[in-house]
Amino acid sequence: MYANVVVLTYQSPDIDSYTYEIPKILQSRIKVGQLVSVPFGKRNPIGLVISTVNQKSTTIGNIKPIISIISTNPILLPYQIKLLGWMSNYYFAPMVNCLKALLPPTPKRLYEAQQTVYRPQSITQTLVIVPNINSIPQALAKFKQAKNYAIYHSELKNSEKFEVWQKIISGNADYVFGSRLSIFAPCPKLSKIIIYDEHEGAYKDERSPYFDTLTVAEKISELTKCKLQIIDSSPKITTYFNHRQNIQIPKISTKVQIVSMLTEKAAGNSSPISDILETYIKRGSEKNKKILLFLNKKSDSGHVYCRNCKYSEFANTRPETCPECHSTEIFFNSLNVKSLAILVQKIVPEAKINLLSENRLQSTVYSLPSIDIATAAVFYKLSPKKYDLAAHIRTDSALNINDFTSQEKLFAQITNLKKLAKGLVLLQTYNPEHLVLQTVTKNNYLDFYNKHLEERKMLSYPPFSLLIKLSIKGKIEDLTEAKAQKLYEKLSLQSAVYGLQSTSLGPYKSHFTKRNLKYNIILKVKINDYSLATRENAIKNLKPVLEKVPRDVQITQEPSNLS
Repeated sequence: MYANVVVLTYQSPDIDSYTYEIPKILQSRIKVGQLVSVPFGKRNPIGLVISTVNQKSTTIGNIKPIISIISTNPILLPYQIKLLGWMSNYYFAPMVNCLKALLPPTPKRLYEAQQTVYRPQSITQTLVIVPNINSIPQALAKFKQAKNYAIYHSELKNSEKFEVWQKIISGNADYVFGSRLSIFAPCPKLSKIIIYDEHEGAYKDERSPYFDTLTVAEKISELTKCKLQIIDSSPKITTYFNHRQNIQIPKISTKVQIVSMLTEKAAGNSSPISDILETYIKRGSEKNKKILLFLNKKSDSGHVYCRNCKYSEFANTRPETCPECHSTEIFFNSLNVKSLAILVQKIVPEAKINLLSENRLQSTVYSLPSIDIATAAVFYKLSPKKYDLAAHIRTDSALNINDFTSQEKLFAQITNLKKLAKGLVLLQTYNPEHLVLQTVTKNNYLDFYNKHLEERKMLSYPPFSLLIKLSIKGKIEDLTEAKAQKLYEKLSLQSAVYGLQSTSLGPYKSHFTKRNLKYNIILKVKINDYSLATRENAIKNLKPVLEKVPRDVQITQEPSNLS
């Protein structure tokens, strides 16, 4: 007998698994899903058995035997073995990378000491996923019926992950709560997957295989026949398009007021703080109200506004003329949380200003009036504070990013602010009539969805196309750009050869790369619907082209942004 094994060590990305002989002494004990020790060069790493065969293939040369069985019981369930192969194909990722994403830590000593016997209890299991670890206590509070539950996330110690994994796979937990990682919890009796706030960027993994949690959940639902439910106040357009029957949209009744910064400038106020907001700040401080000033930017880059053509955009440095109409009548402000704090302190000198721009947010109590100035980190606090006033200083900061997802992200961002406010949400904007602002003010997601869907359709963006992003990274700009251009030409030629209904956009330089240079190419494939089956078929048709992409090029299916 022979076993196909995914070896957990550095190897050629072109090889998914290796074939090993199963010694006679192990043949009665070997099972798919077990961890085994195998010879690999001069080392004996751990590997996972994904299949066994009785006959030696004629293509197999001189192969080595498995050394020993590490885990007595399978560590992955049958549906997870299928999921492993699917992820490798769907995301064009080495299978070893997909396995590392699925598995808990794999020190031999943990599994050699394994005593748990896999005997699924006669229960059903519900998997509840939240976007970040701090949201788990809130989710727990919503499920009073969850008496025997498990919590699984990336911040657990290795030994804790292993212990929780064993509890789940043994059928001894009726509920599993966790962040993105918990989508891979081994639930033998899985009946339902619930995903909260699926629009959050945390659900997209930023390491190979760059999986999307909802897409993986869709596949698990198909493999296990479990139900899938999404609870989200501001769903992504593709998510609502695809799962409208399974989405619950909680209503948020917080009052919203729009302040036109065009009117403010016309009245002679060039400050990023409108006269209306300044009045609210002064009155709120006098009455010791809780105030949040939200600014979605920490860096010193600036905001460009053209008085001539109304162009509005962010830039790293001040341009000489308007990038759109080339007028010199431009306004540039490099506002950030620190400079905003200085302006606010001048308005209310007696107030305590708290800068909340990091993920580790302090919880402080002051006898003096206090004002929080925060970035998006404020949404992920362990115990969110409720504010009497929450003001979005630069509402257009998200809107003006040149990306097809910018509108839905702004809708979600404002919705998050509404959740934090028990009084009023104030939106300062140069675009008071914009669709997002008008619909979010009226708490009308469906109106936003229907109108923005038409825009997506005209531009052939998801859900009317499947996007695949190819990222070419480097240190020398000329060489990186030339490499990207060469790949673009190669992809265009190959698409024509295979007669694929796809277009290539780019290459273009990413503006949000912190370290090395990055050029992107976008493959856009028109599709009739956004079902998983349709996307799988589109990727299958693209396979001959994508297989020729160099291995050092990052391939991201369904990218969360184009940058």
